[in-house]
Amino acid sequence: MSAAGFAGKTRALIAKDLRVELRGRDTLPPMVAFAFTVALLLAFAAPAPPRLQEPVSLPVGTVPFIDVAAAFLWITVLFAGLIGFARTFEVEEADGAIDSLLLVPLDRSGLFLAKAAANATFVVVVEAILLPAFALLFHFDLGLDWLNLILVTLLVDIGFVAIGTLFASVAAQTRSRELILPILALPALVPLFIAAFELTADLLGGGGLQAVASRGWFGILLAFDVIFTVAAALAFEFVIDA
Repeated sequence: MSAAGFAGKTRALIAKDLRVELRGRDTLPPMVAFAFTVALLLAFAAPAPPRLQEPVSLPVGTVPFIDVAAAFLWITVLFAGLIGFARTFEVEEADGAIDSLLLVPLDRSGLFLAKAAANATFVVVVEAILLPAFALLFHFDLGLDWLNLILVTLLVDIGFVAIGTLFASVAAQTRSRELILPILALPALVPLFIAAFELTADLLGGGGLQAVASRGWFGILLAFDVIFTVAAALAFEFVIDA
């Protein structure tokens, strides 16, 4: 298959998934509603100080509020993303079209990229709404470091979407995919979201991109993206044909 044919068919599958979502609105609205509701509840529940760098008292001790805010942000993204990933193959399974999808003359890696790109679109839209909401509710003041936070967020999204799409294909073959998907995906996502939390807390604390890039967690994030994206694309062929 030529590169142009591979790219064209992959784009066609991405466009198909996005058109289905625009018509049905079954994935993105629940993700956004969940994320915004959780952010609002956390903002009212958290003892937010005037500045992120100030300490906040918790039952286990005292920690900088930036750590609490960063944890809140990524926990919200994590579970909002899992809601969307659970519906990755919903349309094909509901309409009995999964076999037709597999008959598309396209390498399985192209199908994986198409599904991952659609999932990435949904996650990015949620984050585009969630980050300003957190900035307003938790008094984020990053200045030019917003660009660095966006960079870190996009790097996290790569690994998040790769893992989520792969395990969504596994869960889609079970009756309880909404339950199975978190059980499968969460253990694999632990190092990714620890890195996301640590790097975001550094940025909220005033560390620039150079300080963040020098940390080991940034290297772990990059390695995770490369290793798990390649591994997920390769494993997808065996999972989807099982």
